[in-house]
Amino acid sequence: MLLPEAKEREHRFKLALRMGLPIFSLAVILIFARLSEYFNTIPISFYVVALVVLAVMIYYIFYLIYRGFDERITDPITHTFTREYLMGLFEKSIKKGPYTIILITVDNLHDINQRYGTQNGDKVLYETAHWIGDFLKSKGIQKFPIGHFKGGDFLIGLEGEKFEHKTLLELMCLKFEQHCDDEMEIQISGSIVDSGFSKNINHLTERLFELQTENRKTKTLYADETEINPSEVEASVINAIKSRSFSIRYQSAACKTGQTLYEMSVKLYGSNEKLIHQKVFIPVINRLGLAREFDTLMLEMMVEECVKHEKGLFALTLFPSTVRNARFFERVQVLFANNKNIEGRIVFVLGEQEYYSNTSRFKEILNSYRRMGVRIVLDRYGIYQTTLLYLKDYEVDMVRYDAHFSKHLKEKGAQSILKGLDVAAKELGVKTWMKMVEDEETETIAKAIGVDCLQGKLIGKIDTMDKLGENG
Repeated sequence: MLLPEAKEREHRFKLALRMGLPIFSLAVILIFARLSEYFNTIPISFYVVALVVLAVMIYYIFYLIYRGFDERITDPITHTFTREYLMGLFEKSIKKGPYTIILITVDNLHDINQRYGTQNGDKVLYETAHWIGDFLKSKGIQKFPIGHFKGGDFLIGLEGEKFEHKTLLELMCLKFEQHCDDEMEIQISGSIVDSGFSKNINHLTERLFELQTENRKTKTLYADETEINPSEVEASVINAIKSRSFSIRYQSAACKTGQTLYEMSVKLYGSNEKLIHQKVFIPVINRLGLAREFDTLMLEMMVEECVKHEKGLFALTLFPSTVRNARFFERVQVLFANNKNIEGRIVFVLGEQEYYSNTSRFKEILNSYRRMGVRIVLDRYGIYQTTLLYLKDYEVDMVRYDAHFSKHLKEKGAQSILKGLDVAAKELGVKTWMKMVEDEETETIAKAIGVDCLQGKLIGKIDTMDKLGENG
């Protein structure tokens, strides 16, 4: 038991004792006073039973007081419901009929805490909760459950389906966009989901955070595409891994060296052979703890194609945590030992937002892969800060620009930044790769800047490896 836990128990016991002792004392005095009048006529057994009953009663009072400290239903900072109590309310409401849950997030809470202090951060949370309450009340919505889920995240429950509340969410986010309080800029975003997606409250909250991430990238407030029940996705993921039930496609990239690079694209088959996209099933793979197993299977399938086709490089995007896993490393060693002709032709594409602080260990791992003949690519170059830091710290073979640059390459600002990034990479002896080259003007600009590998619909379509091999 940790010291805080031990101290908490001790504190609760002392507090319960202080609260219960007066009751115990009064009860003893009262009983003694009343029974003393009849002391000679009452049998001893009565006194014994009375003392036992009194002891049990006092113990039960102490127990209720002690347990009562655990039953807090409001968060002390925001004065909204606690997560546990809120989840219970949502579960009951979902059983009654269509129900919508809205996520509102203070996106820059971490920055506020750093710049203005945690007390001001707590103040922002409190006031945000009450802004939300006042706004909904102004729209005629009374007595709705709202709770502090974590960090800067608030969950709101409303009866009905999400299409009834989409406009409300949009108005709320627009009203509070770039709101300032005592010169503190507050940035708010939101997402929405309803019980039509799932009856499981955990699946609904996970979907809200997935949508929130997607919304920040696309600048929308909700996804209009048909959503798949997460229970179906989980079953499909497990079944696909067991039976290798995947749709595997490749897209080629043309490189200055004359080599063709083939990048693997994966979808999995759901019920009725329905294809499920990566952005839907990847979060489920993480949640189920199947990242290493999934990556290993994808690598094995890609190695099979690499062996069948004697030319070209084969690229696969992997979870960085998988690459750092010892069991995965051992499996890669076996694959290379049994397939000599794949050396120098397998490419690992890595990208992560959070910097892995154990740089010496990660550097040793990447160097070990490179000695085996694996080529290392850092993804989201120019957008992820971690990619720049890894490029500084580690020896890699290539960097791949974020798709933002190819989409905006016709703009002078994007061209200027890309030129600088390309020079930095070349100074370090690292080649560059750009995806989503969709038209000739983008291709011409990218070539003029000096990008080494170009990929996109203009360069080559996505297809099976057998068909790409016939055409190439």
